[in-house]
Amino acid sequence: MVIVSTLGDRLRAWVAATGIDPMLVPAVGEVAARFDAAADPCRPGVDPRQIDSWERRHGFALPAGLRAWLVLSNGFYRNDAPLIHPLSAIGPMVPFAHVPDLVVQPESWFELGNPNVETVCIDLAYRWPGPDGGNPIFTSGDDQAQSPPRLIATSFDAWFLELLRRGGREYWFDPDFTALGDPWTEHRRHTPAPPLPDRLRPLAPQVRPLMRPGADDLSIATTLGITRGDVEALFRHLQHSPRGFAGP
Repeated sequence: MVIVSTLGDRLRAWVAATGIDPMLVPAVGEVAARFDAAADPCRPGVDPRQIDSWERRHGFALPAGLRAWLVLSNGFYRNDAPLIHPLSAIGPMVPFAHVPDLVVQPESWFELGNPNVETVCIDLAYRWPGPDGGNPIFTSGDDQAQSPPRLIATSFDAWFLELLRRGGREYWFDPDFTALGDPWTEHRRHTPAPPLPDRLRPLAPQVRPLMRPGADDLSIATTLGITRGDVEALFRHLQHSPRGFAGP
């Protein structure tokens, strides 16, 4: 476990650990000044072996920048609100908004933090195209506020650096902020459909008309003589295609 004292110390150590171009990093003194007026935004770091255990349990690797930060500070806070959750609270995203054409949430969507207005999430299934792309960051959206989910950064590093520049403010709600698209559309664009066992392929045409949010998977499973896990596998596969047909 790495032990450092101030936010400035941690930021310097994070830059060194990630190899980020120092020219892209806001001045440490300026960052510290923006956060020092509030309660300490940092916490003691987590043992890397706990991160390894998290990755084995969930089946996805955390981006290097997030791993490095958690080792230095297990979370990141502004006025006690978790801009970045501690490791134990980084878990499957809780949906707050309807997403068109989505029936079963991707297993790669994880809640990263809960600053205030909406939760901030990360897609661990793919890297955004381009040399500086990483696991994209997006907001959960909120149906009550009529706010759809939005991609807000191409990587954890890009999002975290901008968050530091803004003193932890949710800058992605600024009127002039331009989102990068819809997280589900981009997930389908950049990841293959989950594989479907051969034994389930003949059932795809029967299941497709039954796919809808809140579908009764137990009833479908009973009718077709399969398990609820089989129904979920069919849903996950079929929802990747706009036409809803099983792939070759």
